[in-house]
Amino acid sequence: MFSLRQYMNSILNHLNKPLIMINRKLYAEIEKMNPDDLRQLNSYVVALIKESRMDKAYEVKNKLRVYDSVKVNSPKVRGMVGQVTEINRTRCKVKFGNQSFNVPLSMVEIVK
Repeated sequence: MFSLRQYMNSILNHLNKPLIMINRKLYAEIEKMNPDDLRQLNSYVVALIKESRMDKAYEVKNKLRVYDSVKVNSPKVRGMVGQVTEINRTRCKVKFGNQSFNVPLSMVEIVK
């Protein structure tokens, strides 16, 4: 059976991404945790990620206006510049040529 560290290393190696250096004591503490504690830790980490995305979306939304030119961080429209046609609470509609996409604000980057 894999330890948590071995499992994380195998996943990161598979993704060809470098391992983020985390304190060895932290690894040891995580490996000692029971499933309930791990679920609670996971919930906390997920909440931090969501908060980070919401902060970025809030910053973009405050600067974004209809008809602004934007880039979207997505493989479908990589390198293309689109135009904002509508702004909603968490998403905006971006038009690329003849197609429009409903895009999360956290994926939008304003082109200057």
